[in-house]
Amino acid sequence: MNKIRNKLLLVLVIVTLVPAILIGAYSLYSTSKVLRENVLASHVNKVSLIQERIENRLSGVDSDIFLLRDSNALHLFLSSTESEGSRTRRLLLGNLRSSFKKFSEKKGLYQQVRFIDAEGQEIVRIDRNGNESRNVSDTHLQNKSSRYYFSNALDLDDGELFISPMDLNREQDEIVKPYQPTIRYATPVFDKNEVLRGLIVLNVDARKIIEIIEEQNKPGEQLMFVDPEGFYYYHPNKEKEWGGERDLNTGISLFKENKALVRKLKGVKKLDYIETDGDILIYNPISIQQKGHFLGTLFSVQPKAVLFKPLQDYLLIFLGIALAALLLALLLAVVLSNSITRPLISLKESVEKLSAGDMETPITVDTKDEISDVAHAIELLRKSMRILMKRSR
Repeated sequence: MNKIRNKLLLVLVIVTLVPAILIGAYSLYSTSKVLRENVLASHVNKVSLIQERIENRLSGVDSDIFLLRDSNALHLFLSSTESEGSRTRRLLLGNLRSSFKKFSEKKGLYQQVRFIDAEGQEIVRIDRNGNESRNVSDTHLQNKSSRYYFSNALDLDDGELFISPMDLNREQDEIVKPYQPTIRYATPVFDKNEVLRGLIVLNVDARKIIEIIEEQNKPGEQLMFVDPEGFYYYHPNKEKEWGGERDLNTGISLFKENKALVRKLKGVKKLDYIETDGDILIYNPISIQQKGHFLGTLFSVQPKAVLFKPLQDYLLIFLGIALAALLLALLLAVVLSNSITRPLISLKESVEKLSAGDMETPITVDTKDEISDVAHAIELLRKSMRILMKRSR
């Protein structure tokens, strides 16, 4: 009977476990793939959302600078001449300062709002510190003719806009402390006779852009924002920031730390990711869309162990359930095979006794199936044989 029992066990295992294993393996593969894609998509969307917030933050700057360029207060001041008297000119200058200050207070985005004449001398400058905007006195106004943004913007035609890289603000050629990251927008100003009179310059407070990234940097993740040359605008390790020549000139750069990235990111213009042995590196070029100005690249470095932890948890749970199901299937197969073979073994032993001449022992099998029917028929045969033997005696 062991042969029947083993055959039954083998058939039950094949019929139950093989389909279960195949279905489970496909389910594991497809579900793992979907989970992986969802985890990646979640973090890619996070990087994309940061990009949108940065671009939205800067989306209205170009319209603001042209609004100031075309303001009545500025053109009234430009139309004034020395022949009108110093008092009138001072009144128009005061009106221009007041107009710029109200603009600064209303917007709250700009560290500085300035009008610089064609020789590089600041005529009006509004500084903003916290929630306060203030006029800078004549004695503290500076000449900016040596600054790169002045010479670059001065060569533009009417209606064109210069956008600087993000760098640290300087006063008297010294970096301001605490550091003030700045993006400068500048456009030339022409009078009604189309004579170049100077520049409108807006210093965007880039700390607010850095804060957008910083508040999204969670434990186990490393967000970085670098300029086109790979120098860090933002890094969780503050000692690595602002390493470019325009700033602290430390030379610390992502592209120097990871030279392979330079080749992989060459010509990249859209959001994507790179997978290494231990990390997933998501990168997203950020541009000021209105002018196509490339500001820098946002990076998110996630260890796979952290990023795919939900997937690993799922795999462990799935394997635990699969193991439990396997053991349960084997147990049920053993119970089922025993329920079939044990009555057969009992019936075999009873028939052997009958064939050896034991006519007294009843043949019984306590099951409610065909084996019980066979046992009942053999029991009737035993009784009949017993009666015949008594008669023959």
